[in-house]
Order: sequence, then structure tokens, then C-alpha cells
Amino acid sequence: MKAIDLFCGAGGFSKGFERAGIDVRYGVDADEAALETFERNHAGEAIHHDIRESPPAELEAVDADIVFGSPPCKGFSDARGNRRLDDERNQLVFSFIQWVGELEPDYVLMENVAGMTTISEAFLEAIEREYADVGYSVTWETLNAADFGVPQTRERAIYVGINDDLSSTPTLPNGEFQPDGDGQLSLTGERMQGWRTVSEAFADLPEPTDDGVVSLPPLSEFPDNEYLRAVRDGAEKTYNHIAKTPADGDATRTIVEGLEPGEMYRSSRFGDRYRQVWDLLEDRFTDVEQDCLHFIARHRTRSAFKMGDKSVGAVPDHKIAHGLDHENEAVTEALESLLEDGWVRTDEDGDTVGYDLNTKSGIRPRYMRLVPDGQSNTILTTDFNPRDKLHPTENRGLSLREGARIQSFSDTFEFVGSFDDIANQIGNAVPPLMAERLAEHLLALADAETAVAE
Repeated sequence: MKAIDLFCGAGGFSKGFERAGIDVRYGVDADEAALETFERNHAGEAIHHDIRESPPAELEAVDADIVFGSPPCKGFSDARGNRRLDDERNQLVFSFIQWVGELEPDYVLMENVAGMTTISEAFLEAIEREYADVGYSVTWETLNAADFGVPQTRERAIYVGINDDLSSTPTLPNGEFQPDGDGQLSLTGERMQGWRTVSEAFADLPEPTDDGVVSLPPLSEFPDNEYLRAVRDGAEKTYNHIAKTPADGDATRTIVEGLEPGEMYRSSRFGDRYRQVWDLLEDRFTDVEQDCLHFIARHRTRSAFKMGDKSVGAVPDHKIAHGLDHENEAVTEALESLLEDGWVRTDEDGDTVGYDLNTKSGIRPRYMRLVPDGQSNTILTTDFNPRDKLHPTENRGLSLREGARIQSFSDTFEFVGSFDDIANQIGNAVPPLMAERLAEHLLALADAETAVAE
């Protein structure tokens, strides 16, 4: 079967389809750096093209059986609180559907963030209506990459569509996958007996290097690690094993060194998972400053303390002073010092000045150290900075290769571009292992269609 990958990026989706035996003829994207990586790793041709425009002639001549792709998801994403229905990037979903109508494949597979399905019923209805208008019946479901053997709890909305000229009904995989005797993951119809873990993905990786090229130890040293056999793909060395480390003397290093697996730096939350600024950086603050930070964090969401009518607000200075067992003058000096150093910010309501935690103080989740025997949460394009995801045991950010391993890219896959280019390519990709299983499902649908026709 012949296929075209739209919004292909580096080609994680394409790699999975190729491993399933599908001939991916073209990958289309507007990101030139990602297209260089696509060309390095795929037999298909990379085409630089804006998908808001009509398809180029060479694609229309392919007679593709399958069109698949991932319209950019930032307009839908919950990851940074950005969920605007009118975001122009949301319209790329409809550009994708328009291309499907022009290319007329038998089958369609579209991937996007799970947040797309919770914007509004009207939006979901518009997607189904657009597919129907170009001649396709579709179904969708939110699937978790971890259920397909990927060591990452990455939930994505998956749409499967079938051309109305066919008799089949679109479905999604209802079974999960387990390793068979050859170390490959195969469909069992049952949920996996335990998800793959970060430690399985990282087991054989040496320390990162300046050029990212590393030799790998023999697989015989890891006889029970089936996931490693899948991602190694016969490789004796791999690439892009480059990581960033926090600078000496920087607050980042102190925070990183103080976090245990599973913990994150977040002063606005309390519980076993969270570590706060006054705890991790206590040597940087006076007792009064620590108490001020703690008081603000505890009371910023309480209606009796926060300033204004927002769900979260700054705490008025007089309420901080009244709530602490310190002289008012000492509290005022502490708040002014914290403000000057960027640990807090201010808001005003008439003559009242309120204080709230600043980003520097961990108001949002940051420095999340992965758990070795658990799964990574969703790999994002920003996760290779030490201020975001951390290696489970080492005091540094994830290496690019480690992120690729979590995404289930094989070690033979070599990314091209700057560090940030590659981080974007990895974070935006569809995990190849999940893509392979979805492709196998499309092939099964095609086989069923052929059987009916015969």
C-alpha cells in the first residue's frame, strides 16, 4: 500500500508505517530542519510545502491508498494552558481534511493532542462534517501510547477514516500489544502486563557526549529487556546523545540536586510529589522571607486572603503581615527583598499591594525528575532543558537520544539540526511504535475489505 504523510516532521509516524510494510512515498511539511531529518531516515521524498495551499502535482499523481498525519496541535494543547478555539493553527485540521478530499485515499489516519476533543462539541461535529463532505466516514478515540509499548503516558486523539466507496466501517485497535518470543511487540487482544519503563529505555546508554555519538554495549548484557531489543534495531552505536546540565552556582543546580525521582519543583502545590522554594533553597532566604513565601503559597487560592475576584490571586501585604509572627517592618523588608530578587511579583487594587509567587519560585510545575521504574509523562519540545524534565538519577536534563528512546525511535534514526531543532522534532513526533500498531490496524481493515470484495 502507498501512503503520504502530511505534517510529517522528522517522520516518527512514517517510520512506524514503514515498519508495518507500507510504502510511504512522500512526507510534507513546512519545517525545513525537520525535512532534513526526514530525508536522512526515509526512502520517501520530503516536500517543503504549506498545507494551507493546494497539493502539489506530484502528490496528486501518487494514487495513495492511505493519507496520514498530525496537524500542528499547539492551538489545542493543555500543556501550557493554551486552548483557543479560534487559534489559526486549529484550522490546519481542516486543511488536512481538504487534502484528503483531493488525494482521495482509501484510508485516513489523523493524530492530535487529546485536548482537541474537549474544546467543544461543535468543533468535533465540524470535523466529522468536513470528513463527510469529502466522502469519508470517521471514528475517533483517545489512545495512550503506553498501551502500545511506549514508555510514556502520551494520550492522543486518533481519527480513522474510510472512503465511502468502500464497504468497511472505521474502527480503532481494541487490543494492546505484548512482546513475542523474538522480542517484537505483537497484538494479543489483551492489555499489556505492565507498561514499559524509563529504566528499560535507558538501560544501555552511556554518559552523553559532546558530539552525541556513543557506542552501545552488547544486547546480551540485557537478556530480559525486550523494549531495548526493539529500539536498538541492530545498532551498535547511536547518535544525538547530547544533554544540557545546569551551571555551577546557579539556583537551577541546587534545585536539581535536591529532587528525588518522581518529585518536581512546585511551590504552589503541597504533597509528596512537590518540593517548594523555601525548602530546596532555604539557605538563600532569611527566616522571615521563607515564612512569607510559605504564607503566600498556602493562601493565594483562599477567598479570604487573595486579592480580587480571580480563582488565584495575590495576597495583600497587610494580610501577610497580620498572619505571620514577625514584626510588620521585618515582613515589609522581606517582601521588598523577594520582589527585588524576582521570587515574587506584585498586583495592586487601589492602595492595596498584593504579592504572589513568581515563575522563579515554582508557581508552575518545573524540574520534573522521571521515575526509573515508571513511565515518562508526555515528551514535549521544551523537555530537554534542565528546568523541565530531569534524568531519573543524574543531575541533568534528558539527552536528545533519551527523549527519542522514550518516544520509541530506533537507535538507527539520526536527527539533523541544532539542539533546539531536534528537541522540536522529537517532542512533536508520533511515537513510531504506536504508529506501527496503528498502521497494522489499517492493513487489517484493508485485508477485511479485500475478503468481502472476493
